[in-house]
Amino acid sequence: MASESVRPIDPGKRIWSSLLFVSALAASLSLVPAPVSFGQDADKKEAPAAAPAPADAPRADAADTTAAPGAKKSVLRWAIEASGPIGLFLLCLSVYFTALVIKLFMELRVSEAVPTALVEKLETAIKDRKFQEAYDACRDNDSFLARLVRTGVANLPNGRAEAKEAMNATQDEVVTAMEARISYLAIIGTLGPMIGLVGTIAGMIASFQEIATAAGAQPKPEKVAEGISTALFITLEGVSLSVPAIFFFALFRNRIALMALESGKVAERTISALLSAAKQTKPTPA
Repeated sequence: MASESVRPIDPGKRIWSSLLFVSALAASLSLVPAPVSFGQDADKKEAPAAAPAPADAPRADAADTTAAPGAKKSVLRWAIEASGPIGLFLLCLSVYFTALVIKLFMELRVSEAVPTALVEKLETAIKDRKFQEAYDACRDNDSFLARLVRTGVANLPNGRAEAKEAMNATQDEVVTAMEARISYLAIIGTLGPMIGLVGTIAGMIASFQEIATAAGAQPKPEKVAEGISTALFITLEGVSLSVPAIFFFALFRNRIALMALESGKVAERTISALLSAAKQTKPTPA
């Protein structure tokens, strides 16, 4: 009986599974409390050998009780607990921000707006006087350049001025659509500090509430510090999300301007070459 062929493992699934495993491992290691230093262990081992005076023994016991901390938390676990639900919302927002930036990096490129293959195909078709083939090449393409050339060729019977005006209108339409896509980065850049401010106010309210409800007694320092930690961590997270969002918004806006400039220049050159070739193909009167 013939053995069945083994189906190869999808490389994409293998990469995602590896990333999930590494993330889970890093998260589990980050939750492990920080170990006590070697010097502290040595001091604890050598402590019984020293013979303190009987009068100082109660003080030593009190000092040991005060100095002995509980299990130490890692910085990551401390940040997660201090951030709370607001930090979780900022984390989800940062994941969306990262995915959006990667997508815009792949789409907003001059090579995507002005494909080299399309430019070569247009130049060859115009050189061979195959005007219908040039139009079909733009019709089957959805790049910035193809839309401009397609609009210009469709309006050439009305005159070159009309064709240029129609191309400018199409260019403004495409640029507006692109700017609408990157406007989400500006929204994230504006919301980041505002969300951080909400966390700051919530943390300070919690700290002052602990002080106010102490009823004349000493407020618990760990509770006051917990509220201050919440305020500082959420403020840091909001600003850390806002700064790169504003940077990438400016970066992609400049890219859109460059794409519009390059597409407009190549489209103008293509229309001029097409008109010149069309004039040369007209039969000269006898």
